[in-house]
Amino acid sequence: MIYMLTFYAAKMQPPENTASRALFVDVLIVLSALAVVLLHANGVFWSRPQGRLWLTSNIIETVFYFAVPVFFMISGYTLLDYRERYDTKTFLRKRMQRTLIPFLFWSLFGFAYLWLVNGAPPDDSLPRVIEGVLTHRHIDIYWFFMPLFAVYLALPVFGLIPREKRQPIFLYLIAYAFVSFAVLPFLREASGLQYDWQIQTPVSGGFLLYVLLGYYLGNWPPSVRWRLLIYLLGIAGLLLHCLGTILLSPPDKINTLFKNYLNFPCVFYSAAIFLWFRMHDWRQLMQGRVGRLLSICRNASLGVYLLHIYFIWQVNAILPQSSHAIWFRTLGAVAIFALCVAITTLIQKIPVLRTLIP
Repeated sequence: MIYMLTFYAAKMQPPENTASRALFVDVLIVLSALAVVLLHANGVFWSRPQGRLWLTSNIIETVFYFAVPVFFMISGYTLLDYRERYDTKTFLRKRMQRTLIPFLFWSLFGFAYLWLVNGAPPDDSLPRVIEGVLTHRHIDIYWFFMPLFAVYLALPVFGLIPREKRQPIFLYLIAYAFVSFAVLPFLREASGLQYDWQIQTPVSGGFLLYVLLGYYLGNWPPSVRWRLLIYLLGIAGLLLHCLGTILLSPPDKINTLFKNYLNFPCVFYSAAIFLWFRMHDWRQLMQGRVGRLLSICRNASLGVYLLHIYFIWQVNAILPQSSHAIWFRTLGAVAIFALCVAITTLIQKIPVLRTLIP
């Protein structure tokens, strides 16, 4: 295993950070934001529907499952070299301004929304309200903020590693985290064989696996042969996730063996998506109106994450059968994405509101 990793590292190219290559980041940010909306508009999947609805909802769930992992990979690729632009204090201040304020405001907004809709507050005491915010109990899709804060706090440590030494160190950390977080837990769930989980590495575990993987694949893209292998593993991961869920789920519930962002099929699939977009030349696409539209959507991506769930809930409340309809779970999700982009763009033009969705 170590020999293979060493051989793979030897085949890597020097780090690339050209402006043209960075265009893939904008494309992936927009695609990931749209994928999140599609996943949540497809919430009927979790009710374990029957027949064709089960098939279509499972396909949507599986195909767009890359959204969150790819987002963390983008964070690693774009943020780990922050010292080239500013010091750690400035980095943390900027990151927290862009995420902590929106997290707190929109969590409280969600609390107020649920109070208004349900006619009673979700919690009846200040400590419970605070706990609900910190545990994303009120708006559960805001769970991603906590691992994001953890990533921001961890990046300064990884950034201290000299650039010329990062390639072998990061490759080792990725391999160790992959085995201990993506392979062993999956095998435990699949086989029932228990082991001491303390063998997992806290250094690069959790979503830090994706952060390092994104930085690695972005800066040291593999040779054609290794890329083809990663693409094949990505396709295999997608099929295993989709077909495994269909075949293993009984009629009355969902088998969640594959429902974990750190499962190895998801890691393979997400890495393949990231790498394919990394290797594509997007300069022609970024010209003209398409480029301007993509830039607008990219700048509104955080707003899409924050706002879309409220529109999904409202449509489902007004049209109860919409949650089952394929038009809503596809075209409806795209329309909600576009609406969130428009609202976010408008908010960002108002100085007093700009900090709510920077």
